[in-house]
Amino acid sequence: MPGPSFEALKRFFETSPAARKATSPLHRDARVGLDLAGAQAHFTMQSGTAQVVDGAAESPDFTLTLPDKAVEHITSIEKDDVGEFGVEFFKLVLARDPDTKVRVRIHGSTARLLSNGYLSVLALGGAKVGWWLLRNGVKNPKAAIDRLRGK
Repeated sequence: MPGPSFEALKRFFETSPAARKATSPLHRDARVGLDLAGAQAHFTMQSGTAQVVDGAAESPDFTLTLPDKAVEHITSIEKDDVGEFGVEFFKLVLARDPDTKVRVRIHGSTARLLSNGYLSVLALGGAKVGWWLLRNGVKNPKAAIDRLRGK
């Protein structure tokens, strides 16, 4: 049975202006595994719009491990500024507190990530996200991706 984090993410991706803008460039084949406090769910664009679905993803592009506090933070963003949303997400990725830290495991090839539109999502965040990443030590995107792959 899906828990509160699942319900919050489902509602967020269905109703948030920032989430709708951020997911608009994603291809229908985009799939993200979601580990929500041990429960499995996934994000998909298969219907043409963003959906959070109960159950594990089949062959996800990447998997996000999202503690409940991280989900609370993400889903509390009410503005429609994709850059602000991106900065808040990356803050959680770089967080040291295990109760808020988002973990990312990349499964798909770089070509698959590009073809599914993830770089376009990052571009929507614009200079706000780019400058924030640079100021916080992410100077080489390829090295960051390799690190997320565990290489």
